[in-house]
Amino acid sequence: MMMSGVSRGLKVERIHGEQFRKALIEMGIFDHCRKIISDESNVYLPVLEMDEQAAARLRQIAKFEWEDRYFQPEKHNPTPEELLGFRPSFDVVGDIAIVEDIDAERVARALMSCNKSIRTIIAPVSGVEGEFRTRRFRHVAGEVRTITTHKEHGLSYRMDLESVYFTPRLGTERLRIASQIRPNDVVLDMFAGVGPFALLIAKRKAKVIAMDKNPVAVKYLRENARKNKIEDIEILEGDANELALRYVGIADHVIMNLPHSASKFLIPAIGAVKSGGIVHYYAIAPKEDLFRDWTMIASAAEQIGVGVELAYQGVVRSYAPRRFNVVIDFRVSR
Repeated sequence: MMMSGVSRGLKVERIHGEQFRKALIEMGIFDHCRKIISDESNVYLPVLEMDEQAAARLRQIAKFEWEDRYFQPEKHNPTPEELLGFRPSFDVVGDIAIVEDIDAERVARALMSCNKSIRTIIAPVSGVEGEFRTRRFRHVAGEVRTITTHKEHGLSYRMDLESVYFTPRLGTERLRIASQIRPNDVVLDMFAGVGPFALLIAKRKAKVIAMDKNPVAVKYLRENARKNKIEDIEILEGDANELALRYVGIADHVIMNLPHSASKFLIPAIGAVKSGGIVHYYAIAPKEDLFRDWTMIASAAEQIGVGVELAYQGVVRSYAPRRFNVVIDFRVSR
């Protein structure tokens, strides 16, 4: 039986503490009401209830152990949920919060009251649209702008949210992929955007080839590479279906983060992987058939005469009611 005042936590090595804290926050299972504990070797993180799927995602970062401890309570500040009477849906990118358009002004007041680091509030007036996967926004509160700098895993990414696509909700997934990369691996990022996968991986001394069709995204990708002092990266502007054909059979990993239409690029992606290499494929799928795209993956592999083997599959995040952003990692054999 757990002692009074004692609650559940995770024990992780100090070097992984910040990665775990951010991952727990992203998944909504970090206990903000209690303080983190640390000693010379480990960090103890207070957590809420966690299912096995969340635990599996954390194991992709590093090992952890369950630990029951007394965590000192944090000084309580009102949350947006407490001020509003409901839990608002929002993302924070840099110092800009993106809120749902419904009751946006009221939500904006609560957010800016609770979080002094937020300088701008915007709301989308369109879904993700066009070949560059961008959204249109309206200004709600604070400074009138859509340009910001977002920090993630020790790197900084400058971007214009109206001109490029970016979501902070893939932070844990980006770290999962990066943790699989070895120095000198060749990695092809087919839809690199402003570089959150590519630069994190390049920082680990891999050889990264990053491409994107959106010229504004490529501009920011180059700027972000310079800002983060990353030189060993090849950056290309153009259609991934054409550019990937330059790199047949050389990649240890191919990243296909274009979840609405990655299936259209399967043949050049599979063609770029060396035997034993892995493709990281993302899709949007209904709850009833999360990994239905495996059929298309197998068909594309058959067309070019190679074998594919499932390496991992999982849910990355909820995307819409009964629809999820999923990942399928598969190994190619020639």
